[in-house]
Amino acid sequence: MSLKIRIDLLFGLVLLLGLAADIGRMAVNARARVQAESAAMTRVTRDFVEAAFNNFHGAPAPEASLRHLARSLDSLRHVRIAFVHDTGQIPAAALAPDISRRESPSWFDALIHARAHLTILPAVIDGRKYGDIVIASDPADEVNEVWQDVRNLALTGGAIALAALIGASFILGRTLAPLESCAGALGALRDGDYRTRVEAAGSPEFHDLCAKINALAAALQSLSDANRALIQRLMEVQEDERKRIARELHDEIGPYLFALRANASLLEKGLKNSGQEELERRVAAIRGEIESLQGHNKRILRQLRPPALDELGLCEALKILVDGWRETEPGVDIELSLPQGLDPPDEKTGLALYRLVQEALTNIYRHARATHASIVLSRNVSPPEIRVRVQDDGVGIDPSKPPGLGLTGMRERVLSLGGSLSFGEAPGGGGLVEAALPLAQGKDL
Repeated sequence: MSLKIRIDLLFGLVLLLGLAADIGRMAVNARARVQAESAAMTRVTRDFVEAAFNNFHGAPAPEASLRHLARSLDSLRHVRIAFVHDTGQIPAAALAPDISRRESPSWFDALIHARAHLTILPAVIDGRKYGDIVIASDPADEVNEVWQDVRNLALTGGAIALAALIGASFILGRTLAPLESCAGALGALRDGDYRTRVEAAGSPEFHDLCAKINALAAALQSLSDANRALIQRLMEVQEDERKRIARELHDEIGPYLFALRANASLLEKGLKNSGQEELERRVAAIRGEIESLQGHNKRILRQLRPPALDELGLCEALKILVDGWRETEPGVDIELSLPQGLDPPDEKTGLALYRLVQEALTNIYRHARATHASIVLSRNVSPPEIRVRVQDDGVGIDPSKPPGLGLTGMRERVLSLGGSLSFGEAPGGGGLVEAALPLAQGKDL
């Protein structure tokens, strides 16, 4: 859950609790309000009835006057008035409130719990008692007023709270918007994109945060550039050293091995007719060992510096590399796809592609336990780049484990040339290594 949503929920909860507190306070005070209003109206009505008794002295029909008085006061709010001739039997209708006048729901009536109070005034005129005037409080109107106040408060307060929540959420969103940009920039930095920058916005605190993130990105970019330059230089030194060692092996060790093999062959021919079979066998063994040394020397030369790459180009060098692996490890079927005219325009890119395929095949034979591998090279026009994809049907590459030295060196070599490399599990199972190396625009592929 995002910070904005948490703050919105907290603010909404505070508004809801405040509104609920106001409604609860109004409901708690409503009972006393209803009782006070009913008592006041009952007292006023009682005073009016007692004053009316004094006006009935000497009236020709006091009982009829009393009934007329009760009927004339029956429309008063908050009270119900009835004239009871027989004081021993007060009708139930005199006590029951008028439910039809209630507008509030039953649960609200139960919450208010406003009870009707009964007041009985003996109707005594000229010393004679004609019955009783019964005054029963009826809190229906007052409860309705309280219910309307509560409902209006809930609707008005709810609308105000909702508007406040929406406004606060909008302001909060605008305030926290720079955090999203900062989070995106930090994510880009985590993924290695050190060229990303954050546009300063919002409060001064966010301006300061954006400036520090930009400074961090600039420092990482500088370190990355220096690191890539160092890696590129190390690789150049490594390739120069490999080239020197390969030249030494080819120019110095190679002729000696050839001379030894030639002399061994001549010696073997000379001993064939001499009858010295034991010496002949020993010379043949020496010649075989020299041939093995020459084979190892050639493989070391191909590993150090493939001569086909300089003499025949990338495509032919890769074909020779794959053929060598097929001869050495016939248990793995290798499929190589090379479009026409793929040779890169510069030596570094060609060497990087060759080393990448070489390292990928080495990993397949050493760790993948695969039976089939495919190598696909292609070129892309926009943006101009060369893509390579090496896939096998082996055990795959576990992305949770840190990459080994081979994959790490492969990545650094590609990144130093401004390319990209990814490796992991292939969609159908097995391992997958993909890379893209940029090409200068306007150059022939």
